[in-house]
Amino acid sequence: MNYYCALDLGTTGCRTIVFDEEGKEVSRHYEEWESFFPTPVMVEQDANLWWNALKTTIKIALKKGKVKSKNIKSVAITNQRETIVPVDSKGIPLHNAIVWQDRRTTEECNFIKKSIGVDSIYEKTGLTVDPYFSSSKILWIKNHKPEIYQNTHKFLLVHDFIVMKLTGKWMTDYSNASRTMLFNIKNLKWDEDIATNLGLDLDKMPEAVPSGTQIGPIIAKDTAFDGNTIVVAGGGDQQCAALGVGVSQEGRTKCTTGTGSFILGFLNKPKFDPNKRVLCSCHAVPGAWVQEASIFTTGSAYRWARDVMCTDEVQKAKQKNIDPYEIMNSLAAQSPPGAKGLLFVPHMVGAGAPHWNPNARGVFLGLALGHERKDLLRSILEGTCYEVKKNIDVFSELGSHILELRVTGGGSRSDIWNQIMADVLNIPCGRGELEESTAVGAAILASYGVGDYKNIVDAAESIANITKKWTPNPKAVEKYEKLYKIAKEVYSKIADSGIWEELL
Repeated sequence: MNYYCALDLGTTGCRTIVFDEEGKEVSRHYEEWESFFPTPVMVEQDANLWWNALKTTIKIALKKGKVKSKNIKSVAITNQRETIVPVDSKGIPLHNAIVWQDRRTTEECNFIKKSIGVDSIYEKTGLTVDPYFSSSKILWIKNHKPEIYQNTHKFLLVHDFIVMKLTGKWMTDYSNASRTMLFNIKNLKWDEDIATNLGLDLDKMPEAVPSGTQIGPIIAKDTAFDGNTIVVAGGGDQQCAALGVGVSQEGRTKCTTGTGSFILGFLNKPKFDPNKRVLCSCHAVPGAWVQEASIFTTGSAYRWARDVMCTDEVQKAKQKNIDPYEIMNSLAAQSPPGAKGLLFVPHMVGAGAPHWNPNARGVFLGLALGHERKDLLRSILEGTCYEVKKNIDVFSELGSHILELRVTGGGSRSDIWNQIMADVLNIPCGRGELEESTAVGAAILASYGVGDYKNIVDAAESIANITKKWTPNPKAVEKYEKLYKIAKEVYSKIADSGIWEELL
């Protein structure tokens, strides 16, 4: 039997997952790495730690699955996006990687707005001007570390760095390139006008190819892989997660909830929002794009609740050897829709799409002495779902006909959260057989890239199995329609008042 490996390099660690020919998971292993914080707004990682951790996961995953290296037909990489590392001609990092969470590039973003303009950037790249994206990080290196910029052979995303270590080739894929704010998503090329205006050298960027393209055999001698195993161009984590739950045709949209929530809808062609509320990027499906919205605080708000006001539940969970979120979910389910008149605004680290307001903060509105912990927990789940609906409404306004939402990530484990999502959105929500849909998407690309599927859509339909669904409850839908209008009004009134800015 042939096997395929998904090499999934996230923000806090990496996993290797081995899949068989039917798309079933055989084995996996996970290793973490640390981030460094030179200042409160700076987030860096050592790219060498990515490589060392990945080698460990490969070795142990193959051992756990009792899979021989010669039977791994192909591998594909999926990754945290926007994170960038400069390397020399031998692939040695010249500086720590600047992580997507890093906010040091405010001045560079202001320069981009003045020299190119927000409208021009959006019309070409589908992105807003924000420190989130890679070109501002490259520009920061040029401005603050000119010797490093001068000596850089290539600026590599996480996917690209691992491809280089495995194959010796300097290549990226369209889905990752489209998150740099340097890539034209219309002609699928690095944009010379943007680079010229920023004074950046495009020769320092890797070659961009469609996801699923064969890159070449593995030449690295220090992994557990065989030299005949083929590396296939993978994709960004969110695009691969979309592919992994079958967002490979019109009408399908996914929401991945971890620290934040990322909503991606399938597009046959680039689609731009005149108001720039949501973004557009290349899909991991060749010849397709995604409408994308990023909500910064969803799962992290629930985690905050766990750490700050659920210490008893955490202790009970330890005693029962279960996840504390199971107890929290059970509590939240005991509170009625609307959480007894309690409303939560979840922007605890600023608002992403559709507001793009870095000054926004979290709010509990309507808090009364009669409220209990279960009501606060439910209000957090409801408040995050209202933010998802705001973005789904924008997708619909732009012409996307959304038939169902496919949920992935750690948040999708919560039945009560998924039911609230279905009720707030008034559309069915479905969850795949495997929670790690990002790795499933990478496995689909790995199998497609070596010709085991004629097209990616067929592969996704074959492998991406939706095994559980939540349908809207009419009574809850009616309740949430009223509360959703209030939630929008609350945000607008606070944002327009300037109170958040006065608090900073």
